[in-house]
Amino acid sequence: MNRPALQMLSKYCTLALALLSLGATAAFAQQPAAKITEIVIVGNKNINRESILATSGLKVGDPLSQVAINQAKGRLLSTQNFGMHQPDNPEDGVRITAATDPKDGSTVITITVDENDLVTGVNLSGTGPVPAADIRALLQTKEGRVLNLGTLKQDADRIKEYYTSKGYTALVSSDVVLEKGILNLPIIVGVVNKIKVVGARKTREVVVTREMKLKQGDYFNVDQFGKDINRIFNTNLFEDVSPAIVQSEIGKVDITLNVQERRTGTVSVFVGYSSRNSLVGGAELGEENFMGRGQQISLRWDTGGIANRNSLEVGFTEPWLDSRHTSLSVNAYDKTVYRFGQGISSVGGIGGAGTTNDYFEVHTGAQFTVSRPLTDTTRAFVGLRYDNVKVSNVDLSTEDAIALQNGPLAALSLKLTHNTRDIDLEPASGGYEVAAIDIGSADLKPVKAGQIGGVVGQVTYQKLQLDARRYLSPQGPRKKLKDKRNIFAFRVLAGFATGTLPFYEQFFVGGAESLRGYREDRFWGKNMFLGSVEFRSPLASSLTGVVFADVGDAWGGPYESVTFAGFTQHSGFKPNAGFGFGLRVVTPIGPIRIDQGFGRDGSRTHFSIGHVF
Repeated sequence: MNRPALQMLSKYCTLALALLSLGATAAFAQQPAAKITEIVIVGNKNINRESILATSGLKVGDPLSQVAINQAKGRLLSTQNFGMHQPDNPEDGVRITAATDPKDGSTVITITVDENDLVTGVNLSGTGPVPAADIRALLQTKEGRVLNLGTLKQDADRIKEYYTSKGYTALVSSDVVLEKGILNLPIIVGVVNKIKVVGARKTREVVVTREMKLKQGDYFNVDQFGKDINRIFNTNLFEDVSPAIVQSEIGKVDITLNVQERRTGTVSVFVGYSSRNSLVGGAELGEENFMGRGQQISLRWDTGGIANRNSLEVGFTEPWLDSRHTSLSVNAYDKTVYRFGQGISSVGGIGGAGTTNDYFEVHTGAQFTVSRPLTDTTRAFVGLRYDNVKVSNVDLSTEDAIALQNGPLAALSLKLTHNTRDIDLEPASGGYEVAAIDIGSADLKPVKAGQIGGVVGQVTYQKLQLDARRYLSPQGPRKKLKDKRNIFAFRVLAGFATGTLPFYEQFFVGGAESLRGYREDRFWGKNMFLGSVEFRSPLASSLTGVVFADVGDAWGGPYESVTFAGFTQHSGFKPNAGFGFGLRVVTPIGPIRIDQGFGRDGSRTHFSIGHVF
């Protein structure tokens, strides 16, 4: 075939192809668009068709598109009512297919759902310290409804948060099973697996662990654990207690107590001289952790002084007499007690051989006290005391000499304490309340021979004392045991007595331990009131500054007519105010207190040990 013929054939072929293409395009343009004409729901048993259809968002009459199908599937899966039988392929929980008639574009949508099983009952196990009824009340997964996986997860989170609010650690086990309609929810609550004490060289491990309410095998509670740490620290055997908590495995808690022991033994020898007390000397031996058992022993010997005699005190305390934390304290003494801090001889005293200008008491006896906790914060005490008292023969007038009494005394003491302080020796939060009553009897004899009148013979009495203290910090509670805080401290102390009190058994107010800015024992009587407030601010690691105000008085009783030099008894309440500032210094031999107080009688400097309250 020649060249012109070939060219002509090529033109005819190109024209034919163009005509075919135009025809195909016209045919496609004439095919109707696909529209949803019917929606079929398959696989639902308990969830009604209308709910599934509404959630899908698909409607009859809407145009068909893959985007709409994908969105419908996503909305249905997001309800989490489908797919529990397809844990490996959750997307298979909902399948959507479309069948379109090519003639008219009508489309039938089929939604196939793998509906979750119906919950007919809920079985809770392992709830431990929390009643199952409390957990059941939290559940949004209800009987008679299809299991919703999202709601089930929220229930698990809610259960965990509830246990946390109660101080426990817990979780819902992954072994959740819905079998024959019964939903089994196993809960794992953290249990103390083991307790280990590290750093105790002298102290026996049992001395530490016996202070803990949490024991091996108990459910771990962070609130109780915090109280246990404070209780261990309050034994005063350790400089610091640092806990470490590790979850060794699911549901198992290992506790390590890192302790730093403090020096608990003291031996001291002292000699001193003052114009008031003359030459004094003595020695003291003390141990707060005898043989590493937490037992306390003390021995003190003094000699010289105004009384020019030897004094001896011996004490022993067993803090854990039995497993119920019963404690026993025994003290025996032959000691001299000085009062008033100045000579009290009356002008115009009767004088005579053997008289003195100074008042002091010699106490010979013993005290036996047993106590036991009633709750975590309350403790009851029962004590017996026998005391034979001899008083110095002060040069006093006949009227004032009725305050001088000798004789034996026996008393029963009952006391109840309530202690919520964080740290007993340096509280920053909590409180401390005491209610105490002494029921006593004494056989009193006059010190001065031939004395007429006064309080002598067999007398009985009852003394009631109430003490309430509160502590708070603007910075909030301590997060660690050794955190420094600014502290407001408040105290109200009141007492009254019935019957007839020996003079030396009265309430005495004034001096370093009560009403600062006044002489020691400045006021006395059968009634007493004292109110104090302090602001304590740390200045350095071992130094605290204090600003204080006190108000108080003691009044009433059978010794209203007695007048000592500068000390006058009165019958009614007459508040006396004192205020000042001071320092608390932590030393190797213990905390030292220095206060400068200002009162109605002038100013005084007070030295003592520890806080007033």
